[in-house]
Amino acid sequence: MNAAALDPTDIDALRAALAARDAEIAKRDLRIEQLEHLLRLLKRQQYSASAEKFDPTQQALFDAAADEEIASAQCEIDTLTPPRERAQPKRQPLPESLPRVEERIDPVSCTCSACGGELHQIGEEVSEKLDIKPVEFFVRRVIRPKLACRGCETIHTPPTLPAIIERGMAAPGLLAHVLISKYADHLPLTRQREMLGRSGVDLPVSTLSEWVGACGFALQPLVDALRSELHRCSVLHADETPVQMLAPGKGKTQNAYLFAYRRGEIAEPPIIVYDFAESRSGANARRFLADYGGALVVDDYAGYKHLFQSTPMREIGCWAHARRKFFELHEANKSTLAAEALTRIGAIYAVERDTDGMDAEQRFAHRQAYAQPKVEALIAWLESLRPSINGGSATAKAVDYLLRRKAAFTAYLDDGRFPIDNNPVENAIRPVALGRKNWLFAGSLRAGQRAANIMSLIQTARACGHDPHAYLRDVLTRLPTQLNSKLGELLPHTWQPTSA
Repeated sequence: MNAAALDPTDIDALRAALAARDAEIAKRDLRIEQLEHLLRLLKRQQYSASAEKFDPTQQALFDAAADEEIASAQCEIDTLTPPRERAQPKRQPLPESLPRVEERIDPVSCTCSACGGELHQIGEEVSEKLDIKPVEFFVRRVIRPKLACRGCETIHTPPTLPAIIERGMAAPGLLAHVLISKYADHLPLTRQREMLGRSGVDLPVSTLSEWVGACGFALQPLVDALRSELHRCSVLHADETPVQMLAPGKGKTQNAYLFAYRRGEIAEPPIIVYDFAESRSGANARRFLADYGGALVVDDYAGYKHLFQSTPMREIGCWAHARRKFFELHEANKSTLAAEALTRIGAIYAVERDTDGMDAEQRFAHRQAYAQPKVEALIAWLESLRPSINGGSATAKAVDYLLRRKAAFTAYLDDGRFPIDNNPVENAIRPVALGRKNWLFAGSLRAGQRAANIMSLIQTARACGHDPHAYLRDVLTRLPTQLNSKLGELLPHTWQPTSA
């Protein structure tokens, strides 16, 4: 059909349809361009240099949000563009330990649609997708046979096994689940109750609270033993972070502090112990570290100073903190002095990376040969520059932070067991910084101390590579019958799961 044969009204309708189509294509192309720009922006932010990233405690949250946005934008682009062949994404195989539920798709017909012949199976194609069910409860029935003696007419029944909560309905696995959810996954008990309710189990918050309190009391001897183990270490990390605590009778919160102490010897099994206190006072550190005579890796917080002045305890400076001072200075004004200091500190860390896999003696020798000259050169360079730096400047503060504690910053060179920085305990503090956004505050001093105790066991188990739930479930099962002389077998860094 040619244009001359068309009615004028048909031509106008075609032109209008073409114009509408062109407008729709232009709109689609603009949307695709916007989405592709968004994808580039998100990927650049996500994979940019580490110096441009957020604080580590926030970076994981940003990465997850960015991944969601990237996936959403990509799906929208796919719906706006013509179908095309896409490369099959490479992924890790799903764990063999997971149970498999098979779902078969049978053919509608066993007759060939091309020639009408009979179809015969020559193999099969299998694809696997990861699926999940909500928390699935089960009832553990404990059956004790009743035996009667016909001679004396007495009845004998095997005794019940001791439990953390006598005559309670909660098995060790459920208790461990509640504790892990509260102190590792940072889910308040009110939120846990809602989640458990969706699985068909209604548990009052008061009941959950009683379980947490009873478990905290039962686990106290284990935490005491863990603290004793920590005090026998030759070097410790220490750090602290603020948390909120409900002020009694005031209806509001006040600042409290969670102190974290971590075993510091390189390549030794980690031990992490938290201590909850009502303030940041140095008296809390002195109380916790009473009679400790080893080395302590800390920042420049004044609360630890009295320990080094009044006890044999030795101070080890954190090179990560020293580097951070120069990094902040360089970020603020692109200081050439800060850039040079960062380069020199980076060379010191490069020497430390070379010691991975060495024992303490080898590490000591390597540091003496390669790190000590670099450390001494850095300090001498800063000392030569210090007289020409304005005393009230940010540069002076960064330089003085290192020079004022010169003995502390060179101390790590004296023993191959000593760490170069305080990063391990900062990693132990990080879950607290994330968790307090969820649980908001501790209800009391005792509640804070109980949280510190349970978190000590959970985070030590996690640092040792254990599944925290498997660890706590086993400990809560064995603890009521464990001899005091064998309590050490249940500590996270020495624990071995029982064969089941």
